[in-house]
Amino acid sequence: MSDTIHKPRLGLYAGSFDPFHIGHLDIVRQAMEEYDEVLVAKGVNPEKFSKITTRYPLPENFLRELGVKWTTYDTLLVDLIKVWEKHYKVTLVRGLRNEFDLGQEQNFIAFLKGMHKVRVVAFHSEPQYRHISSSALRGIEHFSDAEYRKYVVEN
Repeated sequence: MSDTIHKPRLGLYAGSFDPFHIGHLDIVRQAMEEYDEVLVAKGVNPEKFSKITTRYPLPENFLRELGVKWTTYDTLLVDLIKVWEKHYKVTLVRGLRNEFDLGQEQNFIAFLKGMHKVRVVAFHSEPQYRHISSSALRGIEHFSDAEYRKYVVEN
């Protein structure tokens, strides 16, 4: 028998989270119901400005209080998955808001599975969060800090 059977189940929720908002939190809470542990992993996207990583940090204290692990990474996602697979049965968690997200995720997952055998589960956002995106929030922040803060999760 494989020792994988005895490893705790980890839901790894990876993204740029620029910023981490209540829609992301919805997916984290759904994952918490399904996995022994949840890890939020903030990746550095080389196509975005490097300042975003420090400008929009993960709400580490908030996640810790929820009982959620967090990390950052600047590697391929499959390399991060391989590190955590040493101690966990890892499932990549994805969030879907709409059919546009579904199309993007299908392509993304095809690349991942071409690099490494990976389990993937997608959770659908609750209807009240489907309109929220990090890019929209960055635009709102430029004009109204009060409106921006209605959606972001901070420490």
